[in-house]
Amino acid sequence: MSDYDNSPYSRREAPLDLASVFLGPKGENADVFERLLLEAFRDHVFWRRNYHPEDGFRVFESEKHQPGYEQSISTLSQELMGLLGELKAGVPFFSPRYIGHMTSDLTMASMIGYFATMLYNPNNVASEASPVTTRMELEVAAQLARMIGYDPTRQWGHLTSGGTVANYEALWVARNVKYLPVAVRWAAEQMQMRGLSVRLPDGAVAGLDELDLWRLLNVAPTDALDLAAAFRDRVGDAYQAVHAMAAHSLEGLGYQEFGRRLAQVYGDALGPAVVLVPSTAHYSWEKICRSLGIGGAQLVHVPVDRRFRMDPAALEDTLRQRAEKRQPVIACVSVIGTTEESAVDRLDQIADVRDRMALELGMGFYLHADAAWGGYAASLTRNPDGSRRAYEEALRDFAPEVWPEEGVYRGLCAMERTDSVTIDPHKLGFIPYPAGAVSFRDGRSRDLVAVEAPYLFHRGASEWGYIGRFIFEGSKPGAAAASVWMSHKALPLDARGYGKLIGETARGALVLHRRLSAGDWGEFRVVPLPTPDMNIVCFAVGHPSLQTLEETNAFVGRIYGAMSVGDARSARTLEYFVTKTELRQPEYGDSAMPTVQALGFTRDDYHRAGAVAVIRCTVMDPFLASGRGNVDFIGGFARTLRSVFEQELPVRG
Repeated sequence: MSDYDNSPYSRREAPLDLASVFLGPKGENADVFERLLLEAFRDHVFWRRNYHPEDGFRVFESEKHQPGYEQSISTLSQELMGLLGELKAGVPFFSPRYIGHMTSDLTMASMIGYFATMLYNPNNVASEASPVTTRMELEVAAQLARMIGYDPTRQWGHLTSGGTVANYEALWVARNVKYLPVAVRWAAEQMQMRGLSVRLPDGAVAGLDELDLWRLLNVAPTDALDLAAAFRDRVGDAYQAVHAMAAHSLEGLGYQEFGRRLAQVYGDALGPAVVLVPSTAHYSWEKICRSLGIGGAQLVHVPVDRRFRMDPAALEDTLRQRAEKRQPVIACVSVIGTTEESAVDRLDQIADVRDRMALELGMGFYLHADAAWGGYAASLTRNPDGSRRAYEEALRDFAPEVWPEEGVYRGLCAMERTDSVTIDPHKLGFIPYPAGAVSFRDGRSRDLVAVEAPYLFHRGASEWGYIGRFIFEGSKPGAAAASVWMSHKALPLDARGYGKLIGETARGALVLHRRLSAGDWGEFRVVPLPTPDMNIVCFAVGHPSLQTLEETNAFVGRIYGAMSVGDARSARTLEYFVTKTELRQPEYGDSAMPTVQALGFTRDDYHRAGAVAVIRCTVMDPFLASGRGNVDFIGGFARTLRSVFEQELPVRG
């Protein structure tokens, strides 16, 4: 029986009411939330009192009336009142008026799960410090892998502090698996082992000792891991085999010594290995390439189309160019929900390109999906039993809206063809920070980054709970795992749970996009970007008096300043909240030209200014377009926006 079958929503007929999921913008579910929090706290105190009751008490009632005790409690109470007052100056993420960054109200299940588990303070680095929450973390990872479409018997994954660390780990594995065949060959030569063979990207099988460096560095990830497994089997002692490979690996030797050996054995015939990302990729990818020693200069941006999706034809051209230059490709990264526009790459077509280049050019490389934002949307492709839904079924859920587009749906389904996926529960999982996640299709890949810690990991012991051995981070909160686990219990990863929730946010984004497109803006020119793939709406703003793109960008900056929290502007004074981003010419190229031209500017203007600035609205409230309550928030936003336009337009003398 799968986790989908165990969900409470797979056993009940009544559809999920999203009003039951959140505390509510006015605390409408406060009674439920308070009752459950109190239950969690009381249960924890009960556990403390019944753990070895013969130990007796360490704090005595008589102490509570002593001056020192009373003063300490008085200070605690006073400072709490001060903290609560300070927090009122924070940002009201729970409100429909907040459509700024990627944060919103949180599920009650996730907050209660976090609070209840925080009292126990488990550290998920090793199961001996977190026997319950380590199990929950691995369960959550398995649930995400099943949603993606990975084989549950082969996958491995875990939670991280966020998408950047998850992406780091994916590229860490990708880099190590790229150079794994070289390490196996050198280890086999040292042990005088003959007869190892490996499958090549075109399907042929060749002897490992017959391959030149180009072919060694173009073994597909699964085939490289199969090669390492065959080496371990031949050695007979897995521990000895792993250490033999590590002694000859890039991660063991370091770039300088590994490179010296490559040059000594094979000559310096190949260019530096590269990582391919769409031009819309998150800025953290350059940080990751720098920190892993790959180099920021080896991060290659593949052009995007006018929907801000990686262009598969451009990807194919880029791969052919790299093959001609004899530059290995470590990894190709596809984005499922870009940070700026929520664009979903046609991952199905990207995977097709990878398959085609394997047959035609003998190229093998790692394929990763950065689905930190959009990964949870894959839930709408799943039935309660975990089977894949037909596209037409998903489309009916959100009629009359035509969402998701078929290309978006195909892209979400194609995550199952990747080697790894990053998903952030603390984004569209509506779960507290910190909660990112990385999922690997082949669990053997974790051995490529494993590091021993004698005080935590003991040879011969079961490895299931020793997550820390295989991950970048050390200490990690078990409360985060329990938070995600609880939210998945309340909202299953299928069309009736998270799929419904995320679909309603997309509905709100489409309504907002139409309102911006058809609004009465007077002399102001509002230029929305294309219809969003998911739930982020961006738009540029112009006016006839703004004669240059630089002036127009500055105007957008003032709009953003008037609708965001700053040193001179508190959250209490704002009607609505937005953010701002820029479509920079070096990254976006021609994909931003329709927006530039709609503002009345030219290609030369775009090149001179270097970017076009846009207001960015992230719709995470599932009720934004529902008509609940007393306020039409989309209409109110449009009126506030028009007022801000008029206030911020510079007056020319």
